[in-house]
Parts: sequence; C-alpha cells; structure tokens
Amino acid sequence: MSKYTFAITGGSGAGKSTVSDGFRRLGVYVSDADKAARAVVRKGGKCLAELEDSFGSGIIDSEGGLDRAAMAAIAFSDAESLKRLNEITHKYIFEYIKEELDSVPDAICAVDGAVIIGSPVMSLCRSVVLVTADRDTRIERIMRRDGISRQLAEKRISAQKDDAFYAVHADHIIENNGDEDRLGEQIEFIYNKIKIEAKTVSAE
Repeated sequence: MSKYTFAITGGSGAGKSTVSDGFRRLGVYVSDADKAARAVVRKGGKCLAELEDSFGSGIIDSEGGLDRAAMAAIAFSDAESLKRLNEITHKYIFEYIKEELDSVPDAICAVDGAVIIGSPVMSLCRSVVLVTADRDTRIERIMRRDGISRQLAEKRISAQKDDAFYAVHADHIIENNGDEDRLGEQIEFIYNKIKIEAKTVSAE
C-alpha cells in the first residue's frame, strides 16, 4: 500500500492533540506541525533570520533564539502580521514534515496542525479531519494550556479562521467537547473510513 496522509486540523483549543493521540493508539503515525514549527525556528536557522528581518530584533531572546511570547504577541495582534508569519514559516515547516513522513514506513499517516489548509503542507494530504469544539470550551482549554487571560484567549481565537472556513475543506468532522467515549467512537469510525480510502487510493 502506498502512503496515505490526512490532515488533522481545527482552531486553537479544539483539542487536536487529544484526537491525534486517539489516532496514534489506532496505529496512525502523526506528525506534529507545532513540533515542526519549533524545530525550524531554532537559533542560527534560515527561518529565524527571515523572521527577525520581518518583525525586528524584539522577537529574539537573550540567547539568540526565538522569543515565542513576543512573536505570538505580534502575530496575534492583527491578521496581516499572522499572515506574514505564516508565509515565512510555512515553507520551512513543509520541508521538515515532508522529510519526516518520507522517513517512516507507516502506510497511513497524519499531520496535526491548525493552519494546514492553504499552506504547502496541504499538498501532502489526501483528506482533512476537522476537530471542532464549542467556543467556551476552546477558550477554557487555551487559558489552562497557555496560562493566559480569557481576553487573550478570545483574541487568539478571533485571529484565526472560523469553523465555517474549516468545514468547507473538511472530509470528516469530529466534535470534541469533553465526552471521551463519544470522542473515541468518532475517531475509530473515521479511522475505519480512512483505511478504506487508503486501500482505494493504493489500488488506483
């Protein structure tokens, strides 16, 4: 069977990591786009140099690496800054993820990331699994995960695409509002559908 890769995406706080862990338990190799994003901005790299040229030295910490809090404060302040950040980082993230997926033997793989749709990484994916959650649930998760205020969490959500945008591109949708049993059932159901899709693609 040739490799079949799908995207796991959705807005911040939707619970993509939890869904990804569910797919991992079923045997899917999942590449983490956030991990790739951290890797490509390491000190001394081309991506970090481009970011400094675009956003200024204020995003560089005392050790010469990326000050992630400073970068996030700028990127989530307005849509144009976020767009510019994505334009710079996406090409490096694409190369990192492509090399990672090429190096694993697994027949079914996934990429977990919030901004896959419209990015170069989308060209690696044959289908899209959208993870959604109620707005209040997302806000609470972001506050708890990142240790930030409700106001900042709301600002972060507002700076991203809404569920309607994701839904247009989605082949499968998972609702993740905290019911673990229902979440597990949804993941398994979609995984079984993806296995069928993967066999169909392999037979083409």
